[in-house]
Amino acid sequence: MSIKFKGILVSDNSNILEKYCEALQYTFDISVFSDNTLALSYFIENNLNLDFYIISYSDSSKDSIDFFMNKIREINPAIKEILIELDDNYNMDEFRHSLNFIKGQDVSEISNSILQYLENTNKDSIKRQYSRVNWPLNVIVAFADKNTIERNILSISGNGAYISSDTNIPKKDEEVSLTISFKDFKLFTKANVVFININNERPNFPKGFAVQFIDIGTASQKIIDQIIKDKLLENILIEYEDGHFNE
Repeated sequence: MSIKFKGILVSDNSNILEKYCEALQYTFDISVFSDNTLALSYFIENNLNLDFYIISYSDSSKDSIDFFMNKIREINPAIKEILIELDDNYNMDEFRHSLNFIKGQDVSEISNSILQYLENTNKDSIKRQYSRVNWPLNVIVAFADKNTIERNILSISGNGAYISSDTNIPKKDEEVSLTISFKDFKLFTKANVVFININNERPNFPKGFAVQFIDIGTASQKIIDQIIKDKLLENILIEYEDGHFNE
């Protein structure tokens, strides 16, 4: 028996949840949420094990849903997004990256279409192995000649980081030693430089370089993963509280 695709179903309408859950639970490993915040919390903790999410779209909750979808794209863009209960005159350009179903479509047919879509799109997909968060952290970089520089880590995951630096950028494949300062502890690890960004090779990044951690250790990796998950959740809750969208 093939492994079921794992995903979440989100709707604030209990009737929709009941209707779709009954049709989907035999085909997929599905978790159901009636609250976007709870769904995001679950997603942060489990996103590396998820293949898709389904959300019922409504104009009355547009801001909240858009916030939810944008956050999922930031955290793990490999997750497939599926929209249900769309009006039949919905803007196709706005949702061109989603698999979309309008109101009134047969739920069993929707389930079969989702399965076929996931089977086709997952053939060549590479699942993300680590959660990543954008987060300035202080790091001391030590080179082989014992010289050091102090910089900021702008993005970090369980297996690597991107370090901002206008000067003293190491060469690709060079090995460096890192001392990363988190709130409650410091992480010491060796790393290999896997990419340098000197001449605007990646315009969306500032000058700097990306590293992959070497032999970081299982315990340290788990600690980093949990810190990242906590930080992601913290950032999302702050944005909710600051009113970045209106219910």
